[in-house]
Amino acid sequence: MKKFICLALFLTLNYANGLDYNIIKKGQSDNNTVLIIGGIQGNEPGGFMAANLIAMDYEITKGSVWIVPNLNFYSIIKRDRGPHGDMNRKFAELSENDPDFNTIQSIKKVITEDEVSLIVHLHDGSGFYREKYINKLENPNRWGNCLIIDQEKVEGVKYGDLEGIAKQVMSKMNLNLIEPKHKYHLRNTNTAKGDQEMLKALTYFAITNGKAAFANEASKELPTHKRAYYHLLAIEEYLKIAGVEFKRNFELNPNGVKKAIDKEIDISLFEDKFYLNLKNPRNKIGYVPMPKTSDIQYSTNNNLAAVYTDKNITRVYYGNRVLTRLNPEYFEYSDNLKNVKIDIDGQTKEINLGSKIKANSSIKIHSQKNVRVNVIGFNTNKKSEDDVKITKKDIHRSYSIDKEGKVFRVEFYEIQNGKKDKYLGMFLVEFAFAKDLKKALA
Repeated sequence: MKKFICLALFLTLNYANGLDYNIIKKGQSDNNTVLIIGGIQGNEPGGFMAANLIAMDYEITKGSVWIVPNLNFYSIIKRDRGPHGDMNRKFAELSENDPDFNTIQSIKKVITEDEVSLIVHLHDGSGFYREKYINKLENPNRWGNCLIIDQEKVEGVKYGDLEGIAKQVMSKMNLNLIEPKHKYHLRNTNTAKGDQEMLKALTYFAITNGKAAFANEASKELPTHKRAYYHLLAIEEYLKIAGVEFKRNFELNPNGVKKAIDKEIDISLFEDKFYLNLKNPRNKIGYVPMPKTSDIQYSTNNNLAAVYTDKNITRVYYGNRVLTRLNPEYFEYSDNLKNVKIDIDGQTKEINLGSKIKANSSIKIHSQKNVRVNVIGFNTNKKSEDDVKITKKDIHRSYSIDKEGKVFRVEFYEIQNGKKDKYLGMFLVEFAFAKDLKKALA
């Protein structure tokens, strides 16, 4: 599987809850880097999903972009504005005893790097901001669908014409609205004139340290993918203003953004001993072979995916959504098997454990000495389910890891005479539906 470590630079922060943020650096390093930050507040998924799409689905062909999609990862997991208080109000004075202290100090260093010249901070706000009161959802006290600046200009700073740049971005965004009600407006908080809350925010810290900084708000009245769509419209305009050129691998419209967000996610536990490829997974995956440890080691191909145990319940997250829950069965592990031979639709192949294969009609696992095979959901009287042809109809649908009933686990155990077998590893097999098979054979 493609490991997450290939995509991102991990920042070790000694974070109190064991979840660190990531910074992904794309393009060629220069002194004109655009820094995109999402996830400071975990109940604002439009922002962190948009940042993650830039990190995962955009190619930077000219210029430099740094992305932090999950600044407050614990807040994201908890689906909370701030389990330890609002992190976006901690950029002025902050006690060293605050649980967020290390994160704040670390992101301050990133913001003030010489290379960084323009910062875009992503949020989801309530309702729709309007300069004058229209109704309870459209009024000056709402924050949704607006571009925020702290003041008109930052003198002597690259991209310091905050108002002019924000208006330029806003005009382009308003040409691509899903519906007229979503029109964007500019909101100048005039922070230095006495906005006590914004004085403590990330963007004000940035501009007082000589960086051009903008906040983009999408409305919480919209579903996540539509919020992310508006964030991406804004981000792309900021990138163009900074001379950054890019390609993306999806269409920039609400449906294209939704498909990109809903992509498959790979999770590998304990160095590929247990592997999951998740798309529309079941709410619970039972009898997961795990060692008895409080430290769940995992890798993933997605910046917003995490495996987190709380109150003895292990959950797999994607952003602030729980994808599935893992119920463990405890085994000792063995490293005495790395790959296996298998017949896939009659053709013999050697595959690595910790992977996924696809089969149109059948599989048959070759036997190995002192190895027991368990095809989860296959009913047989055999102690080891090897050297037998197995089709999709032979496996009980309820044992699939996905709700469609296509993907199943094949597990391997080292036989221990008179003792509990040791767990060796597994792979996934995805069987084609009839419609998929017709398409493949067309």
